Amino acid sequence: MGRLVYAGATSHVGAILKNPDAHPDRNQVLTAAWQTMTRDLATADPDVVVVVATDHYETFGLEHYPIFCIGSADSYPAWGEYGNPAGTVLGSPAASDELHRRLVVAGFDVARAMEMPLDHSFMVPILRLGIEHRAVVPFFVNCNTPPLPSLVRCRDLGRGLRAAIEQLPDDVTVAVVATGGVSHWVGLPQFGQVNEAWDRRFLGALERGDVDEVLGWGDERILEEAGNGALEIRTWLLAQACAGGRADLLGYAPMPDWAIGIGVVRMAVAA
Repeated sequence: MGRLVYAGATSHVGAILKNPDAHPDRNQVLTAAWQTMTRDLATADPDVVVVVATDHYETFGLEHYPIFCIGSADSYPAWGEYGNPAGTVLGSPAASDELHRRLVVAGFDVARAMEMPLDHSFMVPILRLGIEHRAVVPFFVNCNTPPLPSLVRCRDLGRGLRAAIEQLPDDVTVAVVATGGVSHWVGLPQFGQVNEAWDRRFLGALERGDVDEVLGWGDERILEEAGNGALEIRTWLLAQACAGGRADLLGYAPMPDWAIGIGVVRMAVAA
C-alpha cells in the first residue's frame, strides 16, 4: 500500500529565481520558509513527488486544453520560457499510470499525457525545494481558461488522490506539493498589486482547516478581490484535501516586485 508522507504548497513565480534579492527584509521570511520545506521534504524522503500546478499556454494550448492531466513519462523537459529554469526532471511512469487509473475508476475524468514539458509553474518549486533529483509526477490543473473546475471538484479530487496514493503497490511513499497563487493580477491593469488582507484570509482558512469557507467564495469574488492569478488556489485546495489536516503557515510576504503575494504552507497529513 502506498503512503502519503508529506504535503505542502507554495506560490510560484519566475521572479523567485530570476530576482531573488527583491524586498530583502520580507525575503528573509520566505527564504526561511522554503528552507524548512526543503528540509521537511528531505526528511520525508518520498519515492515520488506529485507536483500539482498549472500551465501558461506552453504545454497546453486552446487546441487541446484539459481540465486535469497527469504526466506519464520517464522524464520531463522544461520549457525554459522567458528566462525561466530549463533542464530535465525524472518521472515515474509506473506511479503516474497507477494514480491515473485509480482516479478514473473513482470517477475523475483526468487526462494522461505521455509527453508533458513543464513550464515555470512546475520548475520554480521543483528547483527551489530541491526536488529536481527526485521522481516527479506532474499533475496539471486548469486554473486560467474557463470553464474552470469548481473549487468543490478540486477539493474532491484531492480526496480522490489520497485514496489513489494509498492504493499504490510496493509501499511507495509519496509527497504532494501544490503551487500557484495567492493574490496577483496577470496581464491586467492591476499587475503588480497584492491584496495582503485577502491572502491572509485564505491562508488563515487553511490553517484552521476550514476549506469549506473558501469553497463558498466563488470565482467572481476571487477575481475581484485577489485577481485572476488567485484562481490558482485550486491546487492548494486539492493538496489540503489530499492531506486531510490543517495547514501550518511557514511564511508569507506581499512581494510587489514579484507582482504576487507569496505564501508557503506545510499541511498536516491526517491518518
